[in-house]
Amino acid sequence: MFSLFGLNLKEPKENFLYDLIIIGGGPAGITAAIYSARKNLNILLLTKDLGGQILLTSGIENYPGFQYISSKELAEKFTTQLANFPISLGLGIEVNELKKENNIFLVKTTDNKTYQGKTIIIATGQSPKPLNLPNEKELLGRGVSYCATCDAPLFKNKETAVIGGGNSAVISAIELAKVCKKVYLIVRSEIKADYILQERLKNFNNVNILLKHLPKAILGKEKVMGILVYDQLNNKEYEIPLDGVFIEAGMKPNTEFLKGFLNLNDKGEIIINCNCETNVPGVFACGDCTSIENKQIIIACGEGAKASLKAFKYLLSNLS
Repeated sequence: MFSLFGLNLKEPKENFLYDLIIIGGGPAGITAAIYSARKNLNILLLTKDLGGQILLTSGIENYPGFQYISSKELAEKFTTQLANFPISLGLGIEVNELKKENNIFLVKTTDNKTYQGKTIIIATGQSPKPLNLPNEKELLGRGVSYCATCDAPLFKNKETAVIGGGNSAVISAIELAKVCKKVYLIVRSEIKADYILQERLKNFNNVNILLKHLPKAILGKEKVMGILVYDQLNNKEYEIPLDGVFIEAGMKPNTEFLKGFLNLNDKGEIIINCNCETNVPGVFACGDCTSIENKQIIIACGEGAKASLKAFKYLLSNLS
């Protein structure tokens, strides 16, 4: 047993057959766990963290019941509710293989352990997509970041750049503008963020928007010293001295371990039907790792509830 928010949760067991194993601890996975726990199932939740992509933003303004709530507070509310149920929790664990043998699902983790389940719910979410620019990987954590909410305070009174033109990029630019001396927003074509975010960005006179610009390389050896960009309108390259580069180029589903086992679309998302069912009976998926079109916290929660209910129905129908 171990403590989470003052409550005791069970350690994962390798030599135990769980009714349900949930992979992923974001909004979809936590909701699935809460719904399933209320059905009195033996549940194992395996996840790298509790909160998922919520932790990559600063605040939420469109979650019902809250005019505004910080991402940290919402994640804590989810986790506190989860901790009231007698589930087994594997925290800080990453899954690298899922297979089926003799009607039992085997979940293998990167710490060389294997867990057994009668049913599976996959809720692994998404991760920031790298641009694979020169020096991007080498300077990660030394001026290169994928999370302004996490790292903005490290760049107080410094100059930074955000690469991207969607909601996440504009939100990052706003977060950085609050603490940085100057922020460059490097946009490949046009800004595509929501109107309300674009209007908020206009409130900061320390943001320089560079439209029709392509990032070519991140400059520096031991730390970020600048960025090389290409101006598409004037057909020229030039360098911008910087202390940090924040990459907001979209997201990719965390589904690498499922290739060859589940049907994925060309984006790598798990193909599901309206009941969160995959092509493998007994395996369900929910949230941002799936082929559902819209990626929102409230939708992920709803999908997590659906997946839980369908998994329970599957257990009653097939394994009773």
